[in-house]
Amino acid sequence: MFADLLPRSSPRELRARWREDRAGFWYTALFWTFWLSLASFPIGYGAREVLPPLCAVFLVCYYRHAWRQSVWRRLALRPLFYSLWAMIVLGVLFSGDMLSSLLHAGTGINKGFILPIIGMECVRSGRDLRRLVGASVLACFWQGLDGIWQAWTGYDFIMGYTLNGGRLTGSLGDYSVGNYIALAIIPALGLWHMLRRHAGTVRSLAVCAVALGPAFFLLEGASSRSGILAVSSAFVFWWLLSRRRVNVLPLAGGACVMLGYVLLQASRLAPETVANDGRWSLWELGWKVFCQHPFFGAGAGQYNTAFRELGLVPARDAITISHPHNLYLDILYAHGIIGFLLGMAFLAGFAWWGYARIRRQLASRPGDDAGRLYWTLAGWFWVGYMGWLVNGIFGHDFYRIWWLALAMSYVGIFIGAIVNGEDPPESRQDPAC
Repeated sequence: MFADLLPRSSPRELRARWREDRAGFWYTALFWTFWLSLASFPIGYGAREVLPPLCAVFLVCYYRHAWRQSVWRRLALRPLFYSLWAMIVLGVLFSGDMLSSLLHAGTGINKGFILPIIGMECVRSGRDLRRLVGASVLACFWQGLDGIWQAWTGYDFIMGYTLNGGRLTGSLGDYSVGNYIALAIIPALGLWHMLRRHAGTVRSLAVCAVALGPAFFLLEGASSRSGILAVSSAFVFWWLLSRRRVNVLPLAGGACVMLGYVLLQASRLAPETVANDGRWSLWELGWKVFCQHPFFGAGAGQYNTAFRELGLVPARDAITISHPHNLYLDILYAHGIIGFLLGMAFLAGFAWWGYARIRRQLASRPGDDAGRLYWTLAGWFWVGYMGWLVNGIFGHDFYRIWWLALAMSYVGIFIGAIVNGEDPPESRQDPAC
């Protein structure tokens, strides 16, 4: 099983493909570059800067030779992408500081907004999905080991970052690594379903414990309440997606994750700690900024400037705070109600579309092991996206690039899985990557 997750093409085969199947050659380059971006995601800003634009180059070359078979050409919901882009444009044009908003939003073009289109072209078969789950597992494993090393030595082994307030920071350098590892863990849970096709329950549990145990250690050590909420909610979303009347295991899994956090990090959930959280004040400031700019917003990245202009001050956070720590309020204050509706058309539209399509396919394949595994893995990437939406209730701002990039990658993966799973392209020949 694991041998199937690795590239198999020799240099001679690649040269032959260059001569005989140019589309297959560029697909191979695109897929493995995207795979590397997922597997190495937390390694540093350099990789996240370079790999998506490199994928975009390979994508353009692939489109040149295989446009008719592309997911983007066959995707009926392309207008939802246009609504997202319209929201971003409004956030710049109606900003009080257009240049600042352009720079703030523009950083997402090459590292975030191109990733759904890249990701959707990287799923042509069940093998591709298994390999992408493998990339998530690999990222969780090595970043989790980094967290264990940091807990032991006080430094992570990639960048030498130290703990922050007693909380693990991993190679991201901050305890926001808890949000990253939470979102990385969710699609990696597809490993369980892959293993169960070849091994018994005990062996599958043992492999999952070894592969994902370090990631859960890092999640706990980073003490991210929103990260824990995202992982716990993922089991609920999976139950909704695949629910059977007697299947309570997903709900039990979510309860165990939450219970473990409550037992090990009780102080972070104490009533006085929650009541004194600075987010409540930041949300209030964000709402007041929205009320001042209700239709088209204050502009992307203008939260700090806007609340200062109103003479407002955060109750517990530094005056330099740049975002309201809520994805939806961030969109609302920055883009107004018009931009918010455009943005939610994309965010909620693909959430519902993905749920309806994957749920229907899972329900119609009770005896098709290979087909059910395909849609199960596609479902876990959908669940990863839903985890991001939950994480965003207490998480970052919409334009937080590393955070947005991971979510947009998941969107692209489950879109590609649905389109190619329901309507395979003509003359479909998966290159032997």
